Amino acid sequence: MLIAALMEGDAKAAVVEGADAVLISGAKFKGESLARIVGSLADVPWGVSLEQVTAEDLPQLKEMGCDFLVFDAARAPLKLLREQDMAKILKVEPSVADGLARAIAQLPIDAVLIGDGGELSLSVHRLMVCQHVINLVRKPALALASMAMSSEDLEELLETGIAGVVVNLERGVGKDLPKLRQAIDGLPTSRRRRKERPEALLPYAREEELIPPVEEDEEEEEED
Repeated sequence: MLIAALMEGDAKAAVVEGADAVLISGAKFKGESLARIVGSLADVPWGVSLEQVTAEDLPQLKEMGCDFLVFDAARAPLKLLREQDMAKILKVEPSVADGLARAIAQLPIDAVLIGDGGELSLSVHRLMVCQHVINLVRKPALALASMAMSSEDLEELLETGIAGVVVNLERGVGKDLPKLRQAIDGLPTSRRRRKERPEALLPYAREEELIPPVEEDEEEEEED
């Protein structure tokens, strides 16, 4: 899945060039501005960042047909967890403590968005972070990504269990978004199994070898 995050720019152009969904953020994307953007998306799923809206905005967003909400746990009101009509995507920073990451698995949310931690390009370290977070949260996961990411890097992300990427369109659609769409479409339909560390094999012991032998009682001494 390819989600285009809009701070500025043309949402319709992002969809035409291959975005599967649009994440709308920014203070100006409210009211009439938001209505115009949503009207240009037709049936394409769209969502908003809760950093830019308040709990009081939720009924209006629901009425407009908002499909998903992206939020930070520290800022989101508790009532958000009771929301049933919009999918809930929790932002997770790479530095999240293991205990908190495990707690996410118990929350009534639909997915997590793994932050970049200032490391948008895919390095070995970032790949490790994504794998670590996914192992702990046990939820479908998205990752922030660069539009210049190669198909090889995307495949490595796929191997960690990432279900989609979110790209920032602050500088517009450009030529990179269609290339990224093409790279995603060229990914294998199934994950290859990474080689697992072989377990040490112990020699097989037959059942009779596991039972200690019973010593026979010594013959009683003959009576005088």
